[in-house]
Amino acid sequence: MTPLTHVGIEIWLERASMASYFSPRWFLTPLFLPTSRPTANPGFCCVLMGRSQQAREAGRRSWDWDDPEMPADFVSQIEEMMPLFRSLNTLDACRLFTEARMKHPWGKDFYEQLIYDIAFGNLSLARCWWQQLEAEITSGDLPTEDFWRTKTLRYRSLREPLMDNDRAALAALLHQWERENVMGTPVERIWQPTPFPLEHVA
Repeated sequence: MTPLTHVGIEIWLERASMASYFSPRWFLTPLFLPTSRPTANPGFCCVLMGRSQQAREAGRRSWDWDDPEMPADFVSQIEEMMPLFRSLNTLDACRLFTEARMKHPWGKDFYEQLIYDIAFGNLSLARCWWQQLEAEITSGDLPTEDFWRTKTLRYRSLREPLMDNDRAALAALLHQWERENVMGTPVERIWQPTPFPLEHVA
């Protein structure tokens, strides 16, 4: 599933209520958001991975560490999902998948919806999101903590090109954020910059 472009798929083995088993989930992680931190925090469209039908029929419903058949079952479940993972290789494919799976696809809040609509070239709708967020984004002093300061500066940098309908400038910002987000992470070596739908929409 390489190269990696705008969205990564992360599989997390999360702690469960008991130390004897774990809970595997997979996430779609957009790499171009102002707040993206690949491999550091999960994305969205969380999907819980269950045991195989064969394991369930045998009474093995949880991912127990001491189950000798667990590793092979885990590998088989990953292999079974590979066709789906390979199909989620574009922003459009990810959008269609989340629209079918999530009540609020492509974004947990107005902030993320703003970025997604810019990426897809829906600038009129993006300006509607901006009008609802502008006062919150542009007011007040800059945060001192690096993560929040970077987030705030990135969002503030959208105003001028968004209001001017400057697609090239907006695309340049998304490419810059994506590059900065993946730099120094394990996914950097398989990441490949590619155009956003924004750059193909007239």
